[in-house]
Amino acid sequence: MKTRNKLNIWLWVLACIPCLLASCDHDVHDGEGDGGLSISLDWADETDEGTEVKDVKTWIMNAENGTLVEQSQHGSAQEMASERYDMPKGHYRILTTTNLVAPFTISEQTRGVDNMNNLVIGLSGTDAAPEHAYYGVTDIIIDHENVHHIVKSEMRRVLAELTINIKGAPLHTAITGKVLNVATGLFPLQQNEDGTFGTPTRTKKECDIPSGITMLDNMFVTKTMYLMPTCDGVQNTNLFIVLKTPDGNSTRYDLKAPVMKPSGKYIVNLEYSEMKPEMNLTSVKIDDWTEGWVYYGEIFDPEN
Repeated sequence: MKTRNKLNIWLWVLACIPCLLASCDHDVHDGEGDGGLSISLDWADETDEGTEVKDVKTWIMNAENGTLVEQSQHGSAQEMASERYDMPKGHYRILTTTNLVAPFTISEQTRGVDNMNNLVIGLSGTDAAPEHAYYGVTDIIIDHENVHHIVKSEMRRVLAELTINIKGAPLHTAITGKVLNVATGLFPLQQNEDGTFGTPTRTKKECDIPSGITMLDNMFVTKTMYLMPTCDGVQNTNLFIVLKTPDGNSTRYDLKAPVMKPSGKYIVNLEYSEMKPEMNLTSVKIDDWTEGWVYYGEIFDPEN
């Protein structure tokens, strides 16, 4: 009798092992059905939850060589989640984008392209975008053809956000300026040193700082910019601002700040009375996605 009980226990444990292994594989779960792959959306930044999803594009690639296996487009997250891809055994990489509509662009890729890792997201005809687009990359190994795999794609913003706050500036001060080394695009399928997906291009462009400002408690605040991150291969974000006071005097300030990353939110906080023609800005963490850039009196050498 005891031998039979032990045998039953071991059979139960062995039956559970495949389920445990599947549930640990990058949020992949076994579901009911005859097999296939389904994709659902998740949000990396909790503040993006509830975002209206206007457009969903999906690319499924061979993770070993980057060749395209499946491609689809849906009008909503619900439509995407209802599709089941019939995938043979293999190791796959999945790119999902949402709200990737004009002015966003994505380089043309077809089944004839050898490697999808060079796919680029860009902006057409504008320096910044009026709202965000999102992308997510996840891997999955399918080793059971008769199991329905459901994988979550963790979505993050393509663009960075930049806001400038200046405290104590004279009323009716006007601001102009540029960010000088913004990337021209983003490689969503290329990994950074920290393992995250989304590498900016090395090619760069300039991006105008919006002239519109809002006064809040003796502080003027620029409109938040949605712009590409800092171009790859540099150590700093370079920008300048020109302040024109009501008496007609204009002063240019050159700023050297930390690198902007995809999905990051950056807030420049300056005291008007402490501003210098050249300033090094230091990063202060506000939360997992937001940095404050402040000036502690260190002046950089503009020749470097």
